Amino acid sequence: MKEDLIKVNNLKTYFYADEEVSKAVDNVSFRIKKGETVCIVGESGCGKSVTSLSIMRLINEPGKIVSGEIIYNNKDLLKMRENDIRNIRGNEIAMIFQEPMTSLNPVFTIGQQLIEGIMEHTLISKKEANNKAIELINIVGLPRAEEIIKSYPHELSGGMLQRIMIAIALSCNPKLIIADEPTTALDVTIQAQILDLLRNIKAEYNTSILFITHDLGVVAEMADYVIVMYAGKIIEEAPVLELFKNPKHQYTMGLLKSKPIIGQRRERLYSIKGQVPDLSELKESCYFSDRCEKCMDICKTKMPEFISESNGHKTACWLYEEGVINE
Repeated sequence: MKEDLIKVNNLKTYFYADEEVSKAVDNVSFRIKKGETVCIVGESGCGKSVTSLSIMRLINEPGKIVSGEIIYNNKDLLKMRENDIRNIRGNEIAMIFQEPMTSLNPVFTIGQQLIEGIMEHTLISKKEANNKAIELINIVGLPRAEEIIKSYPHELSGGMLQRIMIAIALSCNPKLIIADEPTTALDVTIQAQILDLLRNIKAEYNTSILFITHDLGVVAEMADYVIVMYAGKIIEEAPVLELFKNPKHQYTMGLLKSKPIIGQRRERLYSIKGQVPDLSELKESCYFSDRCEKCMDICKTKMPEFISESNGHKTACWLYEEGVINE
């Protein structure tokens, strides 16, 4: 059995504005094993990106990590000094951000931005770092590495920039890569190439990946284990095949039904009614109750607890607890 690489325990990250508190991540717990790809899926506003930024300790005001643990190498990242966390960030845990156009500095060349990260975490010369940068550009499948290293971000396409972001993430051979919707806004062909690249990196270097997405097609291709988030909480998690074959939470079922299927023609795609609730106005109830087609009285008054099966499937749903789900 694979060892745990990182464990997130009861993580709470809130955002404070005037007298309101938005519980963006509320009591979230999960683990990632060595060499495993864990996908976090859910609609916009469910807390996926805030979870990843909390792991990286990149939450700024008005946000605050209120409580919890993030255990990595038997140390709690949340209790480490800023200098110590900087040695881990980018070195052992790297992040591929959602928008490469805004994540790269427009006034520095690609080479300068690659070399800076390499030299920050390794004891090599600038010439060696330059050679390493060229090697990384080749690894991520971009031709003419010697020219690209002299280019500025605006001179490259979105797909090329996303590969550069992956190269930066790989520069120090991290044990965990956090990919926050890395294929958003890319065309289907480029998206497939980026996913192939990440799979190859995982296979070759035994790198763990935390992949954040709202696209269940991507989840099916990438994930070993899936976490479904809604309104700042995890509401279901399971191995990927188990989740697709036997979804238990009504929200997960809705996400799966809203995905178009090849060979099936429908006048209108299924959509889940309503929208994610305001995270500053959450009540003591199942947060999905207002949108659920099988809502019961108890759903509106009490939050369901997680129920676990022996196959690793966990669900927080009163229907499941009552034994009537999928009937």
